[in-house]
Amino acid sequence: MTEKINNPFVHKDTELEQLEKKYADIFVESLKDLHEITELQVVMKQDLVYRFQRNIEAFRKYIPEVAKQFENYKPKTRMDFFCLKNEIPNLIFTDNNDILYKTDNPFELSKNQIDKIINNTRISQLRYLTEYDPYGQLHFKYNNRLIEIEQSKIREQNITPKQIASLPNCVMLGIGLGYPLADLYNQVEIANLIIVEPNLDIFYASLQAFEWAPFLDYIFENKLGIHLMLGQNSDQFFLDLEKFYNRHGRFLSGTWLGFTHYSNKKVREFVALFGKHYRSINAAMGFTDDHLFGASHGCYAILNHKNFVLNTPLKESYKKLPVFIIGSGPSLDHDIPFIRKYQDKAIIIACGTAIDALYHAGIKPDFYANTERTPQIKQALSTIPDKHFLDDIVLLTGDVCHPYTLNEFKHTAIFGKPDEPLYPYLAMNFPEYRKVQYLQLMNPLVGNMGLSGAIFLGFENLYLFGLDNGKKLGSNTMHSEYTTLYKERGVGDTGGNYTITKTVPANFGGKCETGYLFDMSRRNMDFLLQMEKLNRKKLVCHNCSDGALLEQAAPVHSDELCVTFEKLPDIDKKAFFSYITKEKTAKINLSEEQLTKAFDKEIFTQTCNKLKEIIQNKPDNRVEYIKNMETVSEVLYYLKTAPSTYFYGAALEGSIQTFFMQIARMLYHSKDEKACIDLANQGMDVIGDFLDEVPDLFSHMPFIYLGEHQQIYKNGKVGVDMPHCKAPDLPKMHILVKDDGYEDPLAKFVKKYE
Repeated sequence: MTEKINNPFVHKDTELEQLEKKYADIFVESLKDLHEITELQVVMKQDLVYRFQRNIEAFRKYIPEVAKQFENYKPKTRMDFFCLKNEIPNLIFTDNNDILYKTDNPFELSKNQIDKIINNTRISQLRYLTEYDPYGQLHFKYNNRLIEIEQSKIREQNITPKQIASLPNCVMLGIGLGYPLADLYNQVEIANLIIVEPNLDIFYASLQAFEWAPFLDYIFENKLGIHLMLGQNSDQFFLDLEKFYNRHGRFLSGTWLGFTHYSNKKVREFVALFGKHYRSINAAMGFTDDHLFGASHGCYAILNHKNFVLNTPLKESYKKLPVFIIGSGPSLDHDIPFIRKYQDKAIIIACGTAIDALYHAGIKPDFYANTERTPQIKQALSTIPDKHFLDDIVLLTGDVCHPYTLNEFKHTAIFGKPDEPLYPYLAMNFPEYRKVQYLQLMNPLVGNMGLSGAIFLGFENLYLFGLDNGKKLGSNTMHSEYTTLYKERGVGDTGGNYTITKTVPANFGGKCETGYLFDMSRRNMDFLLQMEKLNRKKLVCHNCSDGALLEQAAPVHSDELCVTFEKLPDIDKKAFFSYITKEKTAKINLSEEQLTKAFDKEIFTQTCNKLKEIIQNKPDNRVEYIKNMETVSEVLYYLKTAPSTYFYGAALEGSIQTFFMQIARMLYHSKDEKACIDLANQGMDVIGDFLDEVPDLFSHMPFIYLGEHQQIYKNGKVGVDMPHCKAPDLPKMHILVKDDGYEDPLAKFVKKYE
C-alpha cells in the first residue's frame, strides 16, 4: 500500500504571475526607454542568430532529432525578441502585445522563482506501508523487510532540494526561454530532467535566447539524463512520459520534484493531467510471484484446451446489439425490473458477484466476467445451488485466470493480457498465439473486465448497471440486496478494498463515496472509453448506474430506455452462443514440451546474477546511486526488447522497481548523505537476497498455481531465511465462503420477466 501524493505543480507562491508583481512598476518604466536603445536591439538579434547556430550544432551532437526538427523551423505565432538596457532577451507576442517575462530582468525573475522552489518545496516521495501477504509470496517478504529498514531511522520531514543538493528526477512544465535551467543546475545536481514544453514556438525561441550548448555539454559529460517532451497534445503526453519511465526506471517517478516555470492554457491542462494520472505510472506494476502465477495459469488454460478469443472482427450483425454490463453495486436493485423485462433483447455480462444477484433475480447472463487470478473465486461461484446454471454461460477473462475458476465453466473466452509477461512473450515466440485477441485495462476490479471484455470483443452499444465504484452518499450498503454472498453468507463488504477515502461526483447528481481501487476502476473505465471512442467513433456507452460519474459515458435512467427496448426484437441467444463458442473463440495448440522449454531456468538465474552484480556496486553519493539503479532498469528494458529474453525482464521488473522506490526514499531520507547511503546499502543487500532466492521459485515454471504454490515451501515458511531477510510463516489460505449451514431456497434457476 502507498500514501497519496498531492500535485506538486500547484504552488501559488512560485508562479511567475505572483513573482512578477514586484517588478511591475520598474518594468513599465523600462519599456518607455525602448526607443532609446534601438542599437542594443540590433546587437541582441545578431547574438540570437549566432546562439541559435551554436545550439543547433550541440543538439545535432547530443539529441539529433531536436536539431532536425528545429534547424529550419517556422513559428506558427507572430513573436519578436526585444531587450532593455541589461541586454537580456525577452519575448513579445505581437498579435496581442503579450510579453513572456513581465519584468525588466528575466534572469533575476527566473532565479527568484528557482530559489523559492528549491528552498521552500519538499521533494515528492512515494511511501509504502507494510502490507499483509495473504498467500505467501517472495515479493511481500522482501518489500516488507525494505519498509522495516526505511522506518528504522527517523525521517527528516521538511528537507528541501536546496539542503540535499541533488534530485533523482525533476519535471519542469514550460521551458520559457530556458533561463531557469542555469539557476537550477547551479544549486542542485539532477540525475534526470524531464522538460515538458507543449508550445514548439516557445522552445524554438529558447534556442535563440538560452545557452543550450554548454548546458548540454555539462549534462552529457556528467552522464546525467535529459528528456524533452516537445509539442505533445494531451493524448500523447502521458504515453511519452510512461515510455521514459519504462525505459529508465519507474522508480524515478516515486522520488521527484515538479514545478511550473511559466503558465498558459496548455501548461495548466498538463498540470491537471499530472494531478489526475501521474500516480498511474507507478501504480499496479505487478510483482514477480504474481507474474509467475499468471503465466502458469495461462499455460494451464492452453494445455487444458480452454477457448481463447480470436483477433477476428466480431460478426457485423452482432456489433450493434445492446450489451448490459452488470456489477453488483447497490444501484443495481433499482434496475432489476428493467433488466428482467428486456434480458432477451440484450447480451448480458455479469461482473463477478453480480452473477449471484442475477441468479436470484431471475436473470440469465451470457457471460461471466472475471478479472482475478485468486483461487477463492471458485468458492464464490460454488454458492450458486443450481449446478447447471453455468453450463451455457461463457467465462470472459484474461489469461491470468486461476485454474479453479476456469474449471467451473464448460465454455471460456480468454483474452491475452498485454501488461503481463505471458501474452507478449508467447506471441513473440509462437505464431499460434498471435491469433489471440488482447485486451487492456481489465483491472483493478471486475467491472473493468466486463467493460473491457465487451469493447475488445467488438460490441459498440453498451449499457452499464450496478457499476457504482462506491456508493451514493447516504446509502448504507456496498452491494445489491440480491447478492446472497454478502447478505446471507457472511462475506464482508467493509474495510479492505471497500474502505471509503473520498467523494466524487455521482452519475445522476450528488456525491458518491469511493475508495482507492474503486476510484482507479472509475478512471480506467473513463480512459478506456476515451481511447476507444477516438479509434471507433461508433462506440456508445450509457451509464444507468447511480454511483460514480463516468465522464465518457452518457447518464441515463433505465426508465427512459423502455420505449427503445420495446421496439427491439429478441436476440437468438442459441445462435449467438454457437458463434462465440465455435467461431469467435478457439483452442491454442501448444504442447507441454513447447511451454516448458519457453521458461529457461538457466537464463533466468543468469539474469538475476547479472542484476545482483550491478547492485553490489554501491556508490558513495546519491546521484551515482540513482544512476546505478537506472542501469539495472535499462538492463530489464533491454531484456524486454528481445523475444528470447522478454519474459525474464518483464517478470522481474515490477518487484525490482518497487524495491528501488524504497531505496530512492532511503537515499533522500535526511540531509546526511552518508547516513542515507548506509541505509540504502542495507536495502540493496535485501534486494540481493531476493535475486538469490527467486530463481528457485522460477524453477517450477510453468506449473506454479496461486495457492497450490505453498507446497513448494516444505518448512512452513515463505522460502528460506536469507542473510538479510528472514522468512515469515506461510499464511493460512483464506476461506472466502464459510460453511455456516445456509441453504439457498432457490435450488433451481427460474427465469423471470416480471
